[in-house]
Amino acid sequence: MYGIKAIVSKELSRVFKDKKMVMSLFILPVILVVGIFSLMGMLIKGQIDDVQAHEPIVYIVNEPESFESFARAAGISGYTVLSDQDKDAFDTAKAGLYDASTDLIMTFPDDFEKLVMTGMDNIDSIATPEIEFFYNPSEDYSSEARDIYMSYLDTYKQMLLGNRFGNYAAVEMFSVNDNLVQDEDKAVGKMLGTMLPYFITMLIFAGAMGLGVDMIAGEKERGTLATMLLSPVKREQIVLGKVFSLSILAVMSAAVYIISMLIALPMLIKNIGGSDALSGMSINFTGIQIAQMIILMIGVVLLYVSIICMVAVFARNVKEASSYISPVYILVIVAGLITMYTSADGVFYKYLIPVYGSSMAFKDILTREITMPNFLGTTISTYLFAVILVVVMTKAFNSEKVMFNA
Repeated sequence: MYGIKAIVSKELSRVFKDKKMVMSLFILPVILVVGIFSLMGMLIKGQIDDVQAHEPIVYIVNEPESFESFARAAGISGYTVLSDQDKDAFDTAKAGLYDASTDLIMTFPDDFEKLVMTGMDNIDSIATPEIEFFYNPSEDYSSEARDIYMSYLDTYKQMLLGNRFGNYAAVEMFSVNDNLVQDEDKAVGKMLGTMLPYFITMLIFAGAMGLGVDMIAGEKERGTLATMLLSPVKREQIVLGKVFSLSILAVMSAAVYIISMLIALPMLIKNIGGSDALSGMSINFTGIQIAQMIILMIGVVLLYVSIICMVAVFARNVKEASSYISPVYILVIVAGLITMYTSADGVFYKYLIPVYGSSMAFKDILTREITMPNFLGTTISTYLFAVILVVVMTKAFNSEKVMFNA
């Protein structure tokens, strides 16, 4: 036990006495996260404001008198009217969709007014004329113009139906009034559950990756690990000491990132005009949720640290360890990304899958949908895989061939 404590003390002291390492692990992440989210908010808000301030460049071909009257009454202006006989002007406007000199072309059929009035006396003879839109979905201005004029046409359609039947209320049929009824805590948990498990997965691994590689492969390369192995401290205690010290540092690093994100995310949402989405919402966790997250978090940290340390043990130097760990990191990121867009649907065996199962469990804990069997399943499997890796590592530490690159 003394050996484990000595190794943990040595590793933590080495990190916290290094100002550059403290800066990179605990201070720089806060600056980066808050700075990146603030910059994203500014850029997104600027883009939205730019699109909204832009005056759409719209051409209307064969504008019917009814739409002209409607546009005048609704205060719609700024579009250019073209005749269907003017093919050159139409082709020029259509070509402008490619270089953003045109945002939208709306074309009415020649006999639009006649078709709309057909069926006034005989409902069976009602015709449905087709209005064509030409726009470029890869251009923000063009997509926005299309959405704006589509909403105009919805109102215009109601006006024409009212004219046809002589009663606007008769064609509206019904209106819809939304009444939100939801558990606010569950709604917040669902919002966090979409992103937080992925970031927990990624940040814990990222926080431990550089330190773990240097802690073992780096010491092998510098020769300091050989000295440690020749000391009276048992090798299994050296393994556990390094795993525990790296776990503490990984949790602290990930906690800094996560807290920074929880602070910066509301700022981002407010900057892009999403204040209403946060109205009345607050983050509240029950004691059971906190306990479950802590228990699972410790298991996940031990698993990731064990993976990193095991890779570093079998590498001869830092460069080799870094090349080995990169594909593993990509797999962890992919597993985390999958949880953002999928659900385990309560299927028990999915919670037993390393990395994926724990991410799903985090998601279910946040949304308060985790069941005790699923929680126990993913927790036990996570700890079990971590223990297996530690055992393999201990055997590797007892191998002179592995440890001294013989």
